[in-house]
Amino acid sequence: MKNSSHRGRKGRPPSEMAASHAAIMDTVYALLHEKSVRDLTMEEVAKRAKVGKPTLYKWWPTKATLVLSMLCERMAPNLEKPSDRTAEESLRFRVRSLIGAFNGPFGKIVAGLIAESQSEPGVLQEFFDRWVSPRQRGMNAGELRSEAEPELLNDAIFGAIYYRLLLRSGPLTRRFGEELVEQVIRGHRSVHARS
Repeated sequence: MKNSSHRGRKGRPPSEMAASHAAIMDTVYALLHEKSVRDLTMEEVAKRAKVGKPTLYKWWPTKATLVLSMLCERMAPNLEKPSDRTAEESLRFRVRSLIGAFNGPFGKIVAGLIAESQSEPGVLQEFFDRWVSPRQRGMNAGELRSEAEPELLNDAIFGAIYYRLLLRSGPLTRRFGEELVEQVIRGHRSVHARS
């Protein structure tokens, strides 16, 4: 007699799904060390990860969503900031971490994903919300002057980083990041933060 707890259940057991998911993420990461996002194919990922294409398309409807998912798992943990920092410290940490990631294999992947996602506004929005959108805490806690616009400060800092990443107009160095943050926020610190 069959176990009634399995009656009506469809699909793979959770452990198999987790193993398939991990194999897919490992495969995408490995393939993107060998080729560009543009040259990556869903068929190649499915074949190398030993999963069916329907499984791949069920979880990620497009190549861009698959690559973004891999970035969220592999790059994001390196960018998470400690919660006990001031807004300026958090900003400096994000800039250092992002530049560090872009100087490794993730730089090429992010540039490729941005190019690939031009026809997928949802992917670009999710990417922006995850890594570019101003989320610094403390902006309204007296660290910056009240007239400072967080969105404009964010665009000035991260726009310059993405500009260098995508157009290769100059090196993405830690020193560049430090000087960039200082230049942008110098005139926006509150009197309290300066003291």
